[in-house]
Amino acid sequence: MELEFWDKNPFKATAKAFPTGFHFKPTAINNSRTLYELILVDSNSVSIKHFKDPKDQTLNTHSTIQILKVLQPRHFGSDLNKGKKILVPFDPIGYTYWDYVDAWTKFFWHQNTRFKHSWLIYFKTNTIYNFPNWFLQWWDFFGLILEIFLEQYFSSFALSWIFSWQYRYSKTEKTNQYPSLQRHAFVKCWAQFDTSKADPEQVKLWFQSHPEFLKAADPETSVFLNQKSHLAAFLAGSKSKESLTKNLKEVLQMLQQEEKGSSSKKEETSSTEEEEEDLFYQNEDDCFGICLDNN
Repeated sequence: MELEFWDKNPFKATAKAFPTGFHFKPTAINNSRTLYELILVDSNSVSIKHFKDPKDQTLNTHSTIQILKVLQPRHFGSDLNKGKKILVPFDPIGYTYWDYVDAWTKFFWHQNTRFKHSWLIYFKTNTIYNFPNWFLQWWDFFGLILEIFLEQYFSSFALSWIFSWQYRYSKTEKTNQYPSLQRHAFVKCWAQFDTSKADPEQVKLWFQSHPEFLKAADPETSVFLNQKSHLAAFLAGSKSKESLTKNLKEVLQMLQQEEKGSSSKKEETSSTEEEEEDLFYQNEDDCFGICLDNN
């Protein structure tokens, strides 16, 4: 953050540097967020709805975006640098594939004057998605945790989630240096989503229909399940109270050894960092009252 742009409120700081309505570095003054939204709509990639504050029709409180498809390079045409004409009058009149890729990020950089806007993002039911490689990077930032919720899982079951963002300053130990400005993302599941779409039975049926997505179990998980099965059989073989007590002690010792081993691994391979809570950066808009139409 440069001295001439500094303000305690990061939104006021960016207003000094970016054109009105921009929350990203403009490559051209007419390459606005509205353009990138139009690119995604024009290419039939998304369906978008903006919801207004009943008391202030100029204020977007939240928006919904249904992902219909994500164009791969081969779907765009033989020349990725050749512009496609936008079907409605607009300046600029067209876009390249690289503009299309940028649109998936810059389109989301919308905020209202209260700094409380959120996106409800969801997929279309009964749709097969083929994501290009760059979309996986998009998911790292805009989707839920990749290790838990894969983008294919969400698209296959037409799941939804909430995304919102705020500016924040990074922490710096140098007193004579202004902190850098960062974009901080908040992602969470939508509390009103119908979870029956992805209950265990539905997932089981889906994998029966798509066996190509099944893969070998994780070795550590397999070892754990195998040990669990041996322990269950071990305890079931206890024919008296005395033998059961003895067996329980042995099981406890085994579990303690496993716990020590897993704890030491966690200490070596992972570290967690607590984030301090700041009401300015929290967005509690859960998009209540929205009815999703996946058809």
